[in-house]
Amino acid sequence: MHVNRTAAASALADHPQTGLRAEVVSDAGRLEAEWSALCDEARAGTVFLSPDWLLPWWKHFGAGREMCAIALRDGDRLVGFLPLFREKIRAGGLPVTRVAFLGDGATGCDYLDVLAAPGREAEVREAALAAVGRVEWDLCDLDGLWRESPTALLLAQRFPSVRAVGASAAGLAGADARVVRDARLRFVCPHIPLSGTWHEFLAGLGRRENLRRREKWLFRQPGVSIELARTEAEAGRAVETFLELHRARWSVEGGSDGLSDERHENFHREAARRLARRGWLRLYTLEAARRPVASVYGIVRGGSFLYYQSGYDPAWAQKSVGLVLLARTVQDAFAEKLEDFDFLRGNEPYKAQWARAERWTIQVRLFRGTRGRAARVAATAAKTARETVKAAIPGPVLEGLRRARRLARARRGEGVSAIEAGEAALRILSGTDRGG
Repeated sequence: MHVNRTAAASALADHPQTGLRAEVVSDAGRLEAEWSALCDEARAGTVFLSPDWLLPWWKHFGAGREMCAIALRDGDRLVGFLPLFREKIRAGGLPVTRVAFLGDGATGCDYLDVLAAPGREAEVREAALAAVGRVEWDLCDLDGLWRESPTALLLAQRFPSVRAVGASAAGLAGADARVVRDARLRFVCPHIPLSGTWHEFLAGLGRRENLRRREKWLFRQPGVSIELARTEAEAGRAVETFLELHRARWSVEGGSDGLSDERHENFHREAARRLARRGWLRLYTLEAARRPVASVYGIVRGGSFLYYQSGYDPAWAQKSVGLVLLARTVQDAFAEKLEDFDFLRGNEPYKAQWARAERWTIQVRLFRGTRGRAARVAATAAKTARETVKAAIPGPVLEGLRRARRLARARRGEGVSAIEAGEAALRILSGTDRGG
């Protein structure tokens, strides 16, 4: 696929009901100021939809892909933005053109959606859906939507599961091909609504006695301190410390799903500087014996603390340094009078011990035309085969599958779709893929 990174935008037709003008944008950097302002005011706005996150993401993970973000304007004003890219992949062994959210796959973004000016969400969603229909694709793969998002509800209403519907009847403009929808739950995102005080929350925490013992022991040791990096000047050293501890923590597991190669690390070096510039960065480092032993990579935006990643020195694991530092981040979130502490994706046991509520993300996939629907059938068959194998093997071997998947991704480079990564991992596990 020819990737054009220099063209600014190509105009699509105005949406007849809303009057909004749609453009397909291949260089979203030129819209950064408008995009940033829209993300700041939009109800669906999150750090993972901001240019501060997605422009570095595109720089480091956009190779071989074509940006096709959709900008929606009322006159000259940007009132809607749907960050998308397009790529060629194989789904179920068949070649297809896929569109997906910027941020898909690499770096683990949650709550992806269309951005809209407050009060104009319904018309922006309608115009964005129509504009998506005019973009070339066989598979529109929207992974990371919040399950309760009005966008997810709209897609469910327009595209009933199981049966194919006409694209134009469902609101997609362009050729009137038949479209079928698949949807599935993706990730649970545990969180803590920050009502009351830290001491009230701590009183109801099941691990409070263990936490108190660990804190008491740790802070009696020499050279113990907790540092918080928030500014751009502080971010550089803190990011390097975090990356080192994250690597150490995951080295025995075959590598991290979240930071698997140098591109990931370079992305975070750049993103952290931008987050710090906006006042959003919260990078914690716990030192003991005068050296770093634990780190938390947090982001504060829109009244929420996002617990993005962590790392620790395995030699200090038995001293619960991760627990102590987590407690500090939650305590500080209360002190900042934030509204929510979000652990983001993942059902790790420690999150369940702290969380008091949960959200879910979903994946919605639209398969368009003969090629898209054929790919859906083939991908479904491949998934069924994988699940059959998975059900027949014990837990330790399943962990081997996860490690194989990480190896497959690292060898091919991130940017591999979820469909392709799963197929590659299955080939490695079965011995049919020898690399090279």
